Amino acid sequence: MTVHTYIENEVMYPAVRERVPDLENDILESYEEHHVADLLCAELDVMTPDDERFDAKTTVLIEAVGHHIQEEEDDWFPKVRDALGRKELQEIGARMLEVRASAPRRPEHPSSLRKAADAILG
Repeated sequence: MTVHTYIENEVMYPAVRERVPDLENDILESYEEHHVADLLCAELDVMTPDDERFDAKTTVLIEAVGHHIQEEEDDWFPKVRDALGRKELQEIGARMLEVRASAPRRPEHPSSLRKAADAILG
């Protein structure tokens, strides 16, 4: 999950935001949905399945990610495909694969924690 949110936040969202300005609000919402998922993953990472809130927190994460996926796939991905050509989409995909190699693998990575601190501290 950490890799997924990282490569979309670092590559796909900025590229789409630049090329498809009509999706600005959708992309900003997706950044926030990723932020919530990152926080939940970081919390789950330090918990054990025996923790009283582990199952509830996992359920919230699953529901949030399901909602996020459905919104992207049903609403704004079709708009991205319509707005961008195959070549641009392939270039974005190739860049995502490149960045994936160096993406953080665990939610405690400083960039994940920095995003949370920035949101809390403003």
